[in-house]
Amino acid sequence: MKQDLDLFALLRQQAVRLPLDIATDSPRRAISFRRFWSRIERATARLQGEWHVEPGDHVVYWGNAHPDALILLVAVARCGARLLPLERSDLRQQASVIWEHYQPKAVVHDDGLLIDSSLHAAVITSLPSMLSVRCHHDEDVEENDALPSLVDLHWEAGQLQARTYSLHALAEKATMAEHLQTVSGVTCPVQVQEELFNPHLLSSRIFPALLRGEAVTFV
Repeated sequence: MKQDLDLFALLRQQAVRLPLDIATDSPRRAISFRRFWSRIERATARLQGEWHVEPGDHVVYWGNAHPDALILLVAVARCGARLLPLERSDLRQQASVIWEHYQPKAVVHDDGLLIDSSLHAAVITSLPSMLSVRCHHDEDVEENDALPSLVDLHWEAGQLQARTYSLHALAEKATMAEHLQTVSGVTCPVQVQEELFNPHLLSSRIFPALLRGEAVTFV
């Protein structure tokens, strides 16, 4: 049975409690907690209203640790869909196999990172365009952070394997990590470089920082 812990609600609370504090910081821009959540709402409305992303669909992130990709993850999860990050070159080299298996509904990529023209999806757009263009739809979601929402692809014995995580499971681990850090009194600035969607990094460093109201820095 789902416990009384909801990452969506926790992030909304931070937007109210710490509206002007910085949630993500990068050479591109700093995003406050209030803006962080409002961009999640915009991305959710676009995914759902414009691109018809439904529960169980797959959305590919084709990029390298863009700070707005964290917004994309939460928005995809609010739609009941699953984010399939292809941040590593070894995964992108196997894109045709991944496409055949997952048949992504939408592909969101970093600016300047081109996708092979042989790879098709109903929607292919850049992450900055997704969040900057005005959305004329309202979101209509039934949030359930216990649904599978992040697909972690990796190689094992020469085969492509997948582990799927819910935001609820990651938030539970993040809460435990936050408790341990509070007890020990030791916290370290959180920096993200080449890979954002490492489940251990999300649960042990990124989500605990957001729960503390601290910035996640992208370098």
